[in-house]
Amino acid sequence: MPVVILKFGGSLLETPEKIRKAAQYVINSRIRGEEPVVIVSAPGKATDEFHRMAKEITPNPDQREMDMLLSVGERTAMALLAMAINADGRYHAISFTGSQVGIITDTHHTDARILEVKGYRIREAIEKGQIPIIAGFQGVSVDREITTLGRGGSDTTAIAMAIALKADHCELVKEHGGIYSADPENVPDAKKLPFVDYETLQAFSDAGAEVVQAGAAALARQHSIPLKVTGIEDETATFVSDQSISEGAVTGVVLEKNLFLLKLYDSEILHTYNWFLTFKTKDCEISVVKKDPEPLDCRPIDMVSILGWNRRTPGTILKCTGQSDIEPIAVLGQIGVIHLLFARGEGNRAVKLIHDYCLEQRLIKQC
Repeated sequence: MPVVILKFGGSLLETPEKIRKAAQYVINSRIRGEEPVVIVSAPGKATDEFHRMAKEITPNPDQREMDMLLSVGERTAMALLAMAINADGRYHAISFTGSQVGIITDTHHTDARILEVKGYRIREAIEKGQIPIIAGFQGVSVDREITTLGRGGSDTTAIAMAIALKADHCELVKEHGGIYSADPENVPDAKKLPFVDYETLQAFSDAGAEVVQAGAAALARQHSIPLKVTGIEDETATFVSDQSISEGAVTGVVLEKNLFLLKLYDSEILHTYNWFLTFKTKDCEISVVKKDPEPLDCRPIDMVSILGWNRRTPGTILKCTGQSDIEPIAVLGQIGVIHLLFARGEGNRAVKLIHDYCLEQRLIKQC
């Protein structure tokens, strides 16, 4: 039977009812003749809550102890999901931590990189007819310490496991499945994309869309892992493969909030901080977009990214925003992506306006 990786997001595991629904999804995979190997995220907002608790204890928690704390969420989810599958009675599930399945990482606590996946116990479980449930987001370092993989690390676990087990494909199961041309919560007319290529998936991730963690997207692209982004109840999905999308087509309009724009005149400062995105002009003035503000003079912004474009896209988009009362602070271009920076609070309106305009002008690829 083909091995299939099933990765469940935390919102699907935050209540007993949702856990039972996830268990049924796994059981259905087995009924179809697949060998499901399951990766779980922490339930609900557990990871955020752990961060909050740690900060209440100390503003600078020890990073080793943070990993010990943060790894608890996924362990909770794996055990509860295994219990739910076993309660059904048809198949036997067994849960494993990242260290138990041999996910070996470097020594960087809270942001470790996977070096190797041994996977012996997973293969043994499959041979016994069991369904392995693996805690995502974590591993064990070469120094035998528990490590975590950073935000979205469960996606990385899923892709790494797919590579190690030579899986048929990897399914990223979400509450609302598929990849859309924009976030449906902000843009009601967003279109579900039946398929995207790896380059487009990477662009969505880099722009801040909460589809696949950027590192996981890069890993999937590097190893050509077939991906299916689907909902737990939605029969339609987005498939990710090598199939290219039409050149020049706009594939998505992505909003990322709570960023900060800084103007710096000394490039040396860039070596001091962990910047999210940097741009440099011919006058050597550097505008920087980053996640968390240091005690520096900065401007709060929202960023709208237009993925995939042709030569006429920038002009038509600026015409669109020019007809409204919201103007971008700056327009920044790179290969295949245009970033428009807006004052904080204008992003929701801007992304809907731009997406609707792209649809009207037939700039968005209609699959």
